[in-house]
Amino acid sequence: MRIKRNRTPLKYIGYGLYFYFLGLSYRNTSKALAQFVKRSHVAVWKWIQRYKPKKIARKMKRISGFIIDETLIKIGSAHMWIGVAIELKSREILALF
Repeated sequence: MRIKRNRTPLKYIGYGLYFYFLGLSYRNTSKALAQFVKRSHVAVWKWIQRYKPKKIARKMKRISGFIIDETLIKIGSAHMWIGVAIELKSREILALF
């Protein structure tokens, strides 16, 4: 008798890699994936080892100040907040929310 393996679809492996590189641990990544597929933290670790994605190394930079601007807009019948954070010196956009 052969046992059929339950393969994880690549879509969920991609989500797992995304969650891991957002900063979640292996265990928390597996908990986040539990809504879609039940996989252990060891499975997530194996995905990282197998696909070997390169983590983007960013140098931490000191920010002396920033500007936050936000507004409320109406889309259809729903109200949504949108905003932006901009660094003062370089005028670089830090976040959109």
